[in-house]
Amino acid sequence: GFSRIAGTSHWAPGAIPQEIEPALRETVFWTPPQLTAPSEADEINSSGAYGFIFDFCGVEIDRDTGALRIDKYVTMHDAGRMLNPRLIDGQVRGGFSQAVGAALLEEFAYARDGSFLSGTFADYLVPTTCEVPDPVILHMETPSPFTPLGAKGVGEGNNMSTPVCLANAGADALGVADIEWPLTKSRLAALLHGEERAPRRGAVATPAAKRGRALTGEGSVMVPAPPQAVWGMLLDPNALAEVIPGCSGLALTGPNAYRAEVTIGVGPVRGAYHAEVWLADIDPPRSLTLAGKATGALGWGEGEGWVTLSPAPQGTSVGYRYEAEIGGKVASVGGRMLDGVAKLLIGQFFRALAARAAGEAPRPSLLRRLLRLLGLAR
Repeated sequence: GFSRIAGTSHWAPGAIPQEIEPALRETVFWTPPQLTAPSEADEINSSGAYGFIFDFCGVEIDRDTGALRIDKYVTMHDAGRMLNPRLIDGQVRGGFSQAVGAALLEEFAYARDGSFLSGTFADYLVPTTCEVPDPVILHMETPSPFTPLGAKGVGEGNNMSTPVCLANAGADALGVADIEWPLTKSRLAALLHGEERAPRRGAVATPAAKRGRALTGEGSVMVPAPPQAVWGMLLDPNALAEVIPGCSGLALTGPNAYRAEVTIGVGPVRGAYHAEVWLADIDPPRSLTLAGKATGALGWGEGEGWVTLSPAPQGTSVGYRYEAEIGGKVASVGGRMLDGVAKLLIGQFFRALAARAAGEAPRPSLLRRLLRLLGLAR
């Protein structure tokens, strides 16, 4: 039958023998008269019909964390005559989800040295169903006079309208005239509270509210060397690198300022940390104050320590007292274990200092000795 021949040619052309051409074929071009060739200035109207969008929303920003929450989002679309309303809603939701990510989460982050920090999805955050609220989708139908069916366009419009809408709402909530995407927690917190000030050298800014776990301690150790010799070791980067537990490198970065790479283990948690230390209240060779902070993948720490040197018959009595605070995964370790580890690490430091002052090489850790036996360390 004629309909069978026509249907096979259209739906299953592979079923037709190779020597036979498809029975029916027609090629038609249609261009709306409004679409003309490019002008002399290369200007062109690229579409015969434009969709229209109107968005508004309400947001809430947490003053403590800087987190932005979308309370309600309304988006209205005029796509002309709707040929498939369900398909239109799906397109709107897809564009809206992408736009929420662009407005609130997705960021190309770089370190000060230019290294890329958000190269994986662990650092470059994209929205999931948990972060995307359910928008209220409304429609108008104003048929286009330039298309045969009166349809216009819909799809990725929210990619352009939603980030602007959320940024305007965020700026209005914060009372600022200018705001930059993405509206991350850290960026909004800076607008709420101002940029975090760097601690002055010799002191660490105490948080208004405790964010982590507090550690305190004090003690003393006898070093078999005169105070002046002990003082010289405390200010010598090479000497400190040898006696600091887990230190793989220490450099002088400025007057009485150091930067170190340290690997520390607390129970089942072990990680590498970038540490910065400043010396202040220096009274050679009697006393000084140390202030520092350390950050790593497993957490952070900051604190102050006070060291005094007193002459003694056996050499120098070194007294110390410290107050510190730690947070992150490492803070989840039991409090008694943390206190014990802190005392152990500080004890190791002063014992190694005493050994160096006595002319002995600091005894390597059990792990380093094992790696030497395996030929994996020197």
